[in-house]
Amino acid sequence: MATTNTSPAGTPSARQAPGPGPARTHPHPPTRTRSLLPALPALPALLVLSVAAGLDAGSVAVLNSALPVLGAEFGAGPRALSWAVGGYAVAFAGLLLAGGALADRFPRRRVLTGGLLLLAAGAVPALAATDFWLVAAGRAVQGAGAAITVPAATALVADLFPAGPARSRALGVFASAQAGGYGAGLVLGGVLTGAVGWRLVFGVQGAVALLTAFAAVRRLPAGTPDRARRVDPVGGTALVAAVVLVVLGVDLLSHGGPARCVGAGLLAGAAVAGTWWWRCGGDALLDRALLRLGTVRTAAVTAVAFYFCVNGALFFVPLYLQDVRGMSPAGSGLAVLPVSAAVTGAALCAGRLVERCGVRAVLAAGLLLTGAGVLLWCLTGERSTYWWPVFAGLVVTGVGQGLAFPALTALGLHGVPRDRQGAASAVTATALQIGSGLGPAVLASVAASAGSVAAGQHLAFALAAAAVAVAGAAVAVRGRQTATDSSISSS
Repeated sequence: MATTNTSPAGTPSARQAPGPGPARTHPHPPTRTRSLLPALPALPALLVLSVAAGLDAGSVAVLNSALPVLGAEFGAGPRALSWAVGGYAVAFAGLLLAGGALADRFPRRRVLTGGLLLLAAGAVPALAATDFWLVAAGRAVQGAGAAITVPAATALVADLFPAGPARSRALGVFASAQAGGYGAGLVLGGVLTGAVGWRLVFGVQGAVALLTAFAAVRRLPAGTPDRARRVDPVGGTALVAAVVLVVLGVDLLSHGGPARCVGAGLLAGAAVAGTWWWRCGGDALLDRALLRLGTVRTAAVTAVAFYFCVNGALFFVPLYLQDVRGMSPAGSGLAVLPVSAAVTGAALCAGRLVERCGVRAVLAAGLLLTGAGVLLWCLTGERSTYWWPVFAGLVVTGVGQGLAFPALTALGLHGVPRDRQGAASAVTATALQIGSGLGPAVLASVAASAGSVAAGQHLAFALAAAAVAVAGAAVAVRGRQTATDSSISSS
């Protein structure tokens, strides 16, 4: 992908001296400001995109604290309540590739705005619900809106910031907004539910989504559509079905009895649907040439291992804090919050580190730190304090995530043509969601096979750390073998 010698705002990167004579030289070059933020003219647009990304991340966590109140009001049990979270996750994971295709085929600002409006629309049935299943349906609509928003927002960041230092810093800000949004969702959901009621949670979500859509129309470039691409509804349906069946199948595998058999059947169906798309389907949702790019494949495989570890390990931390340490659900949620603060801070620094060390080196370091933080939790016991090893592990793994996530996003876009960046970002995001589902399901089954609760949790932490450590080592070895990946500025 060719790059131009311009700043994100389109101004020349260096001014020449006026007049017909040669440019005047200076014995000492002007000092450059070492800022963690991108160039000032593009900051308003980046702020809008970051709010959109933070809103999507916050939507995942904002309902967690309200679930007990929802269950009491509507008489819904734990299995039913899980659909308020699972419905969002299934719609989000299943439609990400469709969102990426829309971002590549239509003006990206319009796609982003449409996703935000759909997210706001999903809040309406939940806000006015007289039955729990209206809440679950609204959450599924919100998941679909997020699936459209995320690829468009990521592709717009790549559009606004050329490959190199500016994009590295922009992706760091973008990732820190997602981490901050997730942490804010954890806290805000509990505060609003306790103070006013769970319905206001959806009211605030809808209002923020509408305001962000309005700001997007005012601040973002429209983008150029690419309507020449062929649409294959059969192939697209097969691909969406494969992803949805994988997510549902993995979730059901974590349950016992007949649910596990149904989960295995869904995974088999996913394999059939994926095979059909690969052999007979077209490239309506995903250009298969993208999967032949080494950077896209590496980012996708690494993303599965990364979120397998992160979501799988964090699944057990609140259980330890509540079941072993006797914390309340609200207290355990606040106790886990430092990981979001650590992710936010590290992500802001990731751009500078990528400039100096290269994207693969930062990604490998982030993965290894994530695994090291999770491994610390193997030291937990009945008498261990919160500060050691729980808090220490949260900080270390949060720093690792903050470094890994922007680098992973940058690697997934490396060498991808501009008109395919929406689909490429959707591939990485879909892989993250698959890993997110695999982690709790697989690790819960492993933990259940141990002799005690503590031994099971320690075994789960060790397996999660091993998975991400192997991925980090593979990225590091691959980085030394590929000289062209020493810096993302070459893309």
